[in-house]
Amino acid sequence: MNGRMYWRQQAVPVLVQVMCLCAASLYLRALGITWVQLLPLVLAYMGSLILWNLLRFYRKRNYFHKMAVLMESLDEKYLFPQVWKGAGSWEEAGYYCLLKECTKSMLEETEEARRVQMEYQERLETYVHDMKQPISVVSLIAGREKNGENRAVLLELEKMNHLLEQILYFGRSESAHSDFLIQKVNTRDVIRECLSINKQLLIQNKVSLDIPDTIPGVYADEKALLFVLNQIIYNAVTYQKPGEVPRITISCLVLNGKESGAWDGSETPGNKLLLQVRDNGCGISPEDLPRIFEKGFTGRNGRENRRSTGMGLYLCKKICGRLGIGLSASSEKGIYTQINICLPILSEK
Repeated sequence: MNGRMYWRQQAVPVLVQVMCLCAASLYLRALGITWVQLLPLVLAYMGSLILWNLLRFYRKRNYFHKMAVLMESLDEKYLFPQVWKGAGSWEEAGYYCLLKECTKSMLEETEEARRVQMEYQERLETYVHDMKQPISVVSLIAGREKNGENRAVLLELEKMNHLLEQILYFGRSESAHSDFLIQKVNTRDVIRECLSINKQLLIQNKVSLDIPDTIPGVYADEKALLFVLNQIIYNAVTYQKPGEVPRITISCLVLNGKESGAWDGSETPGNKLLLQVRDNGCGISPEDLPRIFEKGFTGRNGRENRRSTGMGLYLCKKICGRLGIGLSASSEKGIYTQINICLPILSEK
């Protein structure tokens, strides 16, 4: 609150009081009182008026200053009406009561929305898990006899499972809470499981794989890392280049802040593992590359592939952000796409 704003607000009341003073002075002058006799009265009245407004201004300014200091000290700003007890007049008390009731109503609505969201997430997770059971049963039935029709069924079941995982992680990503468990993870085992999940997709598209023999372990959430890798592998196969044998190359570099190179078996504390997944697919155009992690963005490739939802890489970025994992991409249209995942390496003491 500044002085200019205050005096602008008080201009009308002060003007009214000055006009009343002038009217009273004229009346007294008409009764025969001289201007010399009226001067002390006028000066006393004007001095009192100015002093009263100055004191009121400083009181108001200190009042709002205390409010600002308290608001700044609170981590959860919406709790301000619950802790502020500084109302010093009936007008301030009235505004305070109104603000407190509004905040109480807002908190009740927020709690109800949180409860509905938790119920929705629980139902969503239950639905996904219930759907996975018949998918597993159908996969076992279709896998008993290896023929073209059954392989096609297994491929579609893999796609269904992939979409269910997307739905599950989308529901979790919208929640303020997460069940991530950071622990030691065998990176190579996670990659093998990812390839096993996409087995039919890789076989039927005749994808050539190149994976290093040794990969250092990392600290991560195993399920989340599996989801991220699964999405990257799925995209690498989906957006392949027509007329060329699909190839996916997984490599790893150790970064220690000063230099990088192929892993030599050393696990120095503070090192980072740069896991690189590269394909020889259709690539991403330069104008689309900066936006591939945006929610719902499909780009030129997505418009050509109508099954694209623009949610896969968005979820990967959001999950990696919550886990403190670096995720980036590089690409050249018509040549390659490479996704880089930066994870902390296990340290051996």
